[in-house]
Amino acid sequence: MHIPLLPMRNPNVSLSMHWPVFSPQECASIIAQANAKGWDKRLPIGPGNTKIFPDAKMVPYIERQALPIGKNAYPLDQISYGINQVNSDNWRFELSGIPGDDMPWLVKHSAGRAKKEDWEVDLGPAQTSSRKLCFIVQLSDPKSYSGGDILLHNIPVDQQGFRQQGTLVVFPAYWLHRISDVTKGHRHSIVGWIHGHNFR
Repeated sequence: MHIPLLPMRNPNVSLSMHWPVFSPQECASIIAQANAKGWDKRLPIGPGNTKIFPDAKMVPYIERQALPIGKNAYPLDQISYGINQVNSDNWRFELSGIPGDDMPWLVKHSAGRAKKEDWEVDLGPAQTSSRKLCFIVQLSDPKSYSGGDILLHNIPVDQQGFRQQGTLVVFPAYWLHRISDVTKGHRHSIVGWIHGHNFR
């Protein structure tokens, strides 16, 4: 059977990208702006600013709070600019930005062991189903903690590059991924998502 026209494929659908966006001093400043009493060990339900239900799952070694946003949307301005640039050269998704109801988190991983190592995707029901790209910014000095590696299923990664302080890691939100257990110290990061039109 002869098929004259085959669909065009984008070889970058399974691509992950990483590059430095913040200096160690900027990373330390972002961490220092965290609210010391604002950390929550309950896994959120739904979009970023949805109220966390009292019976939400507790994970004692992972804490999160809303990312402090400063003047001119810093640090999201630098993150968004870089993601838009690399998206236009690679995935070419139609992106609409970061909606107000799914804002990024400041996350702190401490030493602890998961009961099982589940892979996950960051697409979800309702509002979160329009997530296109997931981004993680490594804020902690890699020498200050052990473990806590970003793992992508069936995608070769530059693990040493991923761990560098101030590095922005971006990959499609539909891709299986997980964070390995932190075995020593604390790992701070920013976790968020860029949204866009479904299936485009």
